[in-house]
Amino acid sequence: MRSCLLLPVILFVAFEHLSARDHVLTIGGGYSPAGNQVSLERNVIFFEKLRAEKLADDTPHDLYFADGTSPLPDLQFRREGWEVPTANLFMGGLFGSERGLSNHYRNNELEGVRDVSSPQAVERWFREEGSKLKEGDRLILYVTSHGARSSNKENKFNTKIWMWDRRTLEASRLAELIADLPGGVSVMTVMVQCYAGGFSHLIFEENNQKKEVSKRSICGFFATVCDREAAGCTPDVNEANYDEFSSHFWAALRGKTRTGNEVADCDYDGSGRVSFEEAHAYAILTSRNIDIPVKTSGAFLRVKSRLHSAKEEDRDLLGLETPYAEILEQAGKVDRAVLEGLTNRLGEKPVHGAFAAQKASEFMKKIRKVEEEKKGHKKRLDGARMSISRSMRNRWPDLENRHSPGAVRLLSEEKLRGDFVEAVEKHPRFEEWERLKEERARLNDRELDLSREYADWRRFVRAFENVAYAINLEKVADEEVVQAYQRLVEAEQEEFSRN
Repeated sequence: MRSCLLLPVILFVAFEHLSARDHVLTIGGGYSPAGNQVSLERNVIFFEKLRAEKLADDTPHDLYFADGTSPLPDLQFRREGWEVPTANLFMGGLFGSERGLSNHYRNNELEGVRDVSSPQAVERWFREEGSKLKEGDRLILYVTSHGARSSNKENKFNTKIWMWDRRTLEASRLAELIADLPGGVSVMTVMVQCYAGGFSHLIFEENNQKKEVSKRSICGFFATVCDREAAGCTPDVNEANYDEFSSHFWAALRGKTRTGNEVADCDYDGSGRVSFEEAHAYAILTSRNIDIPVKTSGAFLRVKSRLHSAKEEDRDLLGLETPYAEILEQAGKVDRAVLEGLTNRLGEKPVHGAFAAQKASEFMKKIRKVEEEKKGHKKRLDGARMSISRSMRNRWPDLENRHSPGAVRLLSEEKLRGDFVEAVEKHPRFEEWERLKEERARLNDRELDLSREYADWRRFVRAFENVAYAINLEKVADEEVVQAYQRLVEAEQEEFSRN
């Protein structure tokens, strides 16, 4: 008799689970046409493929991108095979800047854009659409935009999302909007903007680690830490060149890359499925950029747990000095895959986390040295440039203002354009100027290579610390904190599709 009474309850719970829905909110685009690269548009299109393949056909999706439905050109791109005329290159290099000379602009081609990307639009969505979500529903929030540092000196994690017309949405404000969602609604977010790691603290009330842990299920994956720029935004239309966080994250969940190549070997725990946690690991192991990816469980551990230190009396805690072999032995399958994969990439086996941290420090010193070289090099480059530009202004006084009718004619009329190019190329310091520009490009490449090496070592340190922090948590925190961490890990181990 008792089992019969329980049956309606069981059926009701099962029905509630089956009726739970996903809701997708995408915030994309830059702060202006010059800051709205075509890769941001392509990110949305790639995500749309995943959404269409993995989520139910009736899954609500709201998209806010750049200037919304305006017909004006809002997207920056670079035409393949198109080259900037030499005269324009010389004019920019001598009297302005060569930056952006090869860029073109068009209106975005996204379908279903709801409105301009703005803080007001996001707030309206949470007020009008978010309030309709029900217990058991899941909000998937994808941000492919630009980001800014925190302006709050007391909370470096209160970073921002740049939105159209240079407006910003702070992490603390987004935390408030999420807090107002109906009870029982979970949130999963992926963010790829610069300083995105600040939003990893959405798991705390008001995005503030000094506040209580949010009672809502929130998990997130972020391109990089709160105080570092991210890779990704480019006017390049060739998606085979894209190497940003969400390209790899979504590819792991979809099973295909942007270019349609199959993705395998990211089921690190052998469960037969790919979780968010595994997609995050795949992005760490596959990308070769400057990012240092972050997940919410790692952010939680850095607030609620601690590592052994020289001042730490409890010798039972793990720390950066713990042997790598010991950390590897205690790591879960996904963390172990990350550590081993990074070790193979680094080319040498770290003795412990402190060794890796020292290597990262050494690469940062090399980066600083290149930055100093660039400062000295800029003085020499400016010297050659100013010598040539003075000679050109003496021959064509209209160049005192490069927007004057005479200067415009210099670029518009074929004979004048040819005379200008010839005069620049015959200048005694032209070859020096060209050589110095090539040296500058090599210094930039050197700095980028060092930044990638630095990022690899920092990724290893972060993965190493995650394991140590997790093992230590039960030794330093109460049961409520441990259970909150376990719930967070379980959320990260979910799949994109809930079918």
